[in-house]
Amino acid sequence: MRCCASSPQAAQEISNAMLIPITIFLLIVFAAGQTLWFTRLLRQLQQQLRRSRMRDEGHRRFINQFILKLAAATELSEAMSIVVNQVCEDIRAESVGIFVPLEGTNNAILQGSACTGFFPVFTVKPSLLNVKVHENARYRAAYFHAEQLRAGDGPLGRIAISREPLLWSGDPLRNKDTAELFPRGVRTLMALPLMVEQHFVGIICAVNRRRGELNPFMEEDLRRFQELSSQAALACSLVVVYADRQRQDRILREVEFCGTMQSSMLPQVPPTWAELSFGVYYRAAFEVSGDSYDFIPIDDDRLLIVVADAAGKGMPACLMSSMSHSFVRGTISHYTTLNEFMLNLNHLIYSNSDDSHFITMNVLLIDRRDYSCKFGCAGHTPMLLRQADGSCRALKPSGPALGMWPNELLDDFETVTFTFEPGMALCLFSDGFPEALNKSHEEFGLKQLQALWQHAPDTPVETVKHMVNAVRRHCGEEPQSDDQTLFVISRTAPGAA
Repeated sequence: MRCCASSPQAAQEISNAMLIPITIFLLIVFAAGQTLWFTRLLRQLQQQLRRSRMRDEGHRRFINQFILKLAAATELSEAMSIVVNQVCEDIRAESVGIFVPLEGTNNAILQGSACTGFFPVFTVKPSLLNVKVHENARYRAAYFHAEQLRAGDGPLGRIAISREPLLWSGDPLRNKDTAELFPRGVRTLMALPLMVEQHFVGIICAVNRRRGELNPFMEEDLRRFQELSSQAALACSLVVVYADRQRQDRILREVEFCGTMQSSMLPQVPPTWAELSFGVYYRAAFEVSGDSYDFIPIDDDRLLIVVADAAGKGMPACLMSSMSHSFVRGTISHYTTLNEFMLNLNHLIYSNSDDSHFITMNVLLIDRRDYSCKFGCAGHTPMLLRQADGSCRALKPSGPALGMWPNELLDDFETVTFTFEPGMALCLFSDGFPEALNKSHEEFGLKQLQALWQHAPDTPVETVKHMVNAVRRHCGEEPQSDDQTLFVISRTAPGAA
């Protein structure tokens, strides 16, 4: 009886004794599992950190290489080619192309900016294209720069509207309905909008065509492409700013060169005639000028003086002025009469310019054998004449600006003949003097200029200084708004001091 009674108690003791090692074993298993889980988690975190570092390193490498290459780039097309080549290399694509908004279209039209590899044609059916575009990468690259996408048209054009990424595979089983929207032979494609601070700056597209050599793009490739696209978008913006600044610097240098060349064409030293003295002032309002003047000897006794002003300002006026200056020099070799000379000039200028461009001109011929003068005016300001007794008058014979009408519609240019008497002075000027503005936008005025001329000093050089200073005082700190040319000639009696 005692043995039977003690059996359950013994079994309980045995069970309790066995529970301890089992618990310890389970704790060991749990701890090992936790250790393995933490180890795996740690490895995953380390892998993610490594991938993140690799991405960051890739970004840094991309930017560093781009900046180094961009520093050596001299043209926008070259810099954009650097962008597409760098992106193509980083995502291991066969070809990459970038389209940017065409200036002045408000993002409605995008034009090919740069591509690398054989980028497919998205805008024209293959049957309508030159065979060389499909067969030769050089021809394709040249065509790409002329290719235009319309926002909303086709798979790429829609990105300009939706601003959403595109990932497409040419697998007919997966994308049978959309295959016809893409160029024939495209196997896989990624396209993204390029955005900088919420501003759309273009579309970048990566394409693989060859089967069996390059794997289809996957979501992971798209994420990588998106990471690089932000760098490419920033690069595109930098390229545009850089190229625009470079273009502006180049234009400024070219304009400065044109201004220097134009000034060098103007005679710096007037001719030396015993009884005539000259004073000249010339100042352009900007880098280049529409004003010009010239002294041209016809022969030993005759001198032609020209003061001209081309319509408008800036480079167009400069080109017109330089062209007319050359025509004057070329026409003078077969000079007959002043009227014929001005008609010949009008024909040349009209034949070589459009309706919006013309030039006004004063032409004065002086013959020192008897000091007879002939004066013609083609729509220019009047010539001021001051007699030895101080009386003044303005001469403005009729005649239109040169280049406004063909000779068939013109009458002869009117000319005035007079004698350049001892003690007489003449003043020719451009409209930059009477139309000079002060801060209240009040013109100096022709009447004030004539009054100034009437009481001017005797010598031409002092007269020029006197008139120029008076106009400057009128304008104050207001910047010069038009080109200014002033020409003063006086005659002294033989033997006078």
